[in-house]
Amino acid sequence: MASRRPDDLKNALSDLRAQTLPTFELHLGLHGFNLDASLKSEITKLQNRKVKVFVHNFASTETLGSMLTSLAAGTRTKYVTKMDDDDFYGSEHLHDLLDCIIVRGCDVVGKAMNYIYLEPLDLTVRRANSTGVSAFELFSDWVCGGTIMVEQSAGEKAGWFGSGKSAVDTFLLQNVSRNGGKIWRTFGTGYIYRRRKGDHTYGTNFAKYLNGSSEQWVGLPQIQEFGLHR
Repeated sequence: MASRRPDDLKNALSDLRAQTLPTFELHLGLHGFNLDASLKSEITKLQNRKVKVFVHNFASTETLGSMLTSLAAGTRTKYVTKMDDDDFYGSEHLHDLLDCIIVRGCDVVGKAMNYIYLEPLDLTVRRANSTGVSAFELFSDWVCGGTIMVEQSAGEKAGWFGSGKSAVDTFLLQNVSRNGGKIWRTFGTGYIYRRRKGDHTYGTNFAKYLNGSSEQWVGLPQIQEFGLHR
């Protein structure tokens, strides 16, 4: 996880602490800021529940791709997953991905874009179309970037996330596919993709998320699968 948003990072660390996966490692990249007392407290809580935490400091001039590649290259586990500091994760998120990649025997698994929180509207939408990025339970060349889980050797062969400022998830997924790797996209329960206005590495139109939505909630849905610990 790479972060340049201290406020969002606190929520992300809380989501990680709530994971049902018994133990895992967190390689955290701080992009141009240092941990304050509240963030240090969250990390201590993670460590107390048998999560190994490695904190890496990066200058604000470092690119997102180079940060993520450095973090991933420093791991020694069989599977590596990328999480984004501004999205929302239910407590079964890591367990679901791990189960999926083992059962499917794929090089990469990730979730479909089924739940999106549109922050300026304070609205969460559910999309479950049979085509496009919200289709699920299929082989694909795309999954939500904040849900990528990749087998270590496949990630290394792909060059991890490259060194660019944007499209870092695409870099990994395209190279895995070029190398003959298989990517499986599963249902997006337990993951909510957050969209803000003008605060991502690429711009977008909220209408595309509203069109075709099958369900909507004001605010974040208070559903067990998405975590009630906030």
